[in-house]
Amino acid sequence: MSDPALKTQTPAAARQPSGPLQDWLATLSRIDAADQARAAPRRPAEASPAWEPRIVVPSEPAAPEAPAAAPVAEQDDLAALMAENMMLKARLRQEHGRYDELQAMLADELRALRTHVQQEVDRAEELRAERDLWMARAEALAQPLFQPRR
Repeated sequence: MSDPALKTQTPAAARQPSGPLQDWLATLSRIDAADQARAAPRRPAEASPAWEPRIVVPSEPAAPEAPAAAPVAEQDDLAALMAENMMLKARLRQEHGRYDELQAMLADELRALRTHVQQEVDRAEELRAERDLWMARAEALAQPLFQPRR
């Protein structure tokens, strides 16, 4: 295989986006295809093969290209990366909102649990105090029984 043919397989082309991103990218590619069809009509009567290799021309360091003259494939890759970035940012915002809601719910549950535990501790203290009172009464009543008679 030649060196340019090896470079045609990019990681961006290998991954397949899913869900709303895929729909959005499909719409973008249809719009791009319509723009290209209007700009330059295809060669008539030639059947296009199922797969065409992308020709990679080595860039010359002496003449840097302007961003507007970037190849269509690089623009597609950039558009896909930007769309994926936007989707990830939206998902991150959504997860951050869910995280905040979850923290608020946990804080409420912890407050309720702390109140319940405090009530149980107070009730246990009341029972201990009552027990101590009954023990003191029982000792007071039993004391004359164990004193020597005169």
